[in-house]
Amino acid sequence: MLEKYFNWLAEVLLIIVVGLVFIILHSLYYSYGMMIFGEHSAAAIEMFWESEKLWSSIYTVAVIVIAVGTQIVRSFKSSKK
Repeated sequence: MLEKYFNWLAEVLLIIVVGLVFIILHSLYYSYGMMIFGEHSAAAIEMFWESEKLWSSIYTVAVIVIAVGTQIVRSFKSSKK
């Protein structure tokens, strides 16, 4: 029982980490890519951290809510059988 819980938690954490890597790459591209067009590096750094905080928190909360909701529905379905 406890092993299934840890496997589920590891899978959720893996999904979160992979998504956060893509969010970081996206934020880096759009924040530091603006330096090519003459944007100051301090503004690029500030823009990177603001977008990183926003999108990472939204993504993490959404994944956790979906994972917990799915697990609750699965437990209700298995208890009805």
